[in-house]
Amino acid sequence: MRIDRLTLRGFRNYRDMTVTFPAAGAYITGANGSGKTNLLEAMYFLANQTSFRTTKREELQGWGTTQCRVDALITAPETQRQSELAIALSPHGRRLLINGKATREAYKFATYFAAVAFHPGTLNVLKGGPAGRRLLIDRGIASLHPAFVQTSLDCQRALKQRNALLRSATGPGNPTLEVWTERFINVALQITAARQEHVTVMNQTLATLCKSLGTDIGLLTLAYRPAVLAHCTPEVSDLLLASLPHAPQLRERLYAEAQRLQRGEMALGQTLFGPQRDDIAIYYRGREARSSASQGEQRLSAFLLIAALALAIQQRHGHQPVVLLDDVVSELDERNRHIVFGFLQSHDFQVFITDIDHRIWSQHLRDFPSFQVRQHNGQAELRPGPTPQHARCDVC
Repeated sequence: MRIDRLTLRGFRNYRDMTVTFPAAGAYITGANGSGKTNLLEAMYFLANQTSFRTTKREELQGWGTTQCRVDALITAPETQRQSELAIALSPHGRRLLINGKATREAYKFATYFAAVAFHPGTLNVLKGGPAGRRLLIDRGIASLHPAFVQTSLDCQRALKQRNALLRSATGPGNPTLEVWTERFINVALQITAARQEHVTVMNQTLATLCKSLGTDIGLLTLAYRPAVLAHCTPEVSDLLLASLPHAPQLRERLYAEAQRLQRGEMALGQTLFGPQRDDIAIYYRGREARSSASQGEQRLSAFLLIAALALAIQQRHGHQPVVLLDDVVSELDERNRHIVFGFLQSHDFQVFITDIDHRIWSQHLRDFPSFQVRQHNGQAELRPGPTPQHARCDVC
């Protein structure tokens, strides 16, 4: 898949802009705060119907406006099918449009375009708490299995309803609470099975990817740690996870946790077990990356996770997602930059990279199309950048 044309109206600091992109993508430079990240965010939003920076849709709307719109002409090179996709936000909510016709089928909309993104916040996945790692895994699952979005929504609804009952119920044994506990456990098992399957797929893809990039790169692996199995031995945990998706013993453990924690839950008014408390460990060269990897190794690890997801999407769906890389090269040494650019040059993804200036472009990607973002009257504009024959490289 590729973006041939992108139109932004009222999105962040883009008032009204239409730009045509080459099939290869673009190397986009500009000063801090000029709008480089906003541009990639718009592409990601169109593909995933969510931002990689915020959960508040109103933040996507430009200053002084209550609505915005992202339009794109998408081409599937495998079939040469072209589609016009749009997402419009207004005080009335969100509208999805396919070839000018509104649709409520988010699943169908997601099949037309896929994108993965590395951005500075991706590093929080390695350095931060479990919530960021759960989000990375769940968004990855949704990229491979769009129907998972509904499963995730069902889980959130059951959790919200159960929490409300915990705050209002008079005591254990409330029949309505028991009904929602059962619903929550049913969807929790679906989430657990999907996460375990995704971790397995990602580990297989990461092993192949790391091997292809060079024997000295080391191995990046994931380990799923469901909260319900926190007190199990590794052997028991592996056995129970291997029994998914049909895992009666795991279901029994969830019910046992519900009984054990119910009085504490009612005191706090929140559910204390389930997939919203899971974690995913990330290991680089056999050690947990969060505590032992350097800043550069963490940045490389985050890139490899995104690269592996792009490959997994291609393997499953037969089409290539657009790869969005926001400030990926900073804090990487020359060796790791060669790893990143070597991957990009050996795969036919449409790629959009942002950077402060053209120095790295001049060194590694001089044949790659170049654009510049500039501010004009408080609004962002995207213009063609230098051509290879006019590019300067102060370090070459």
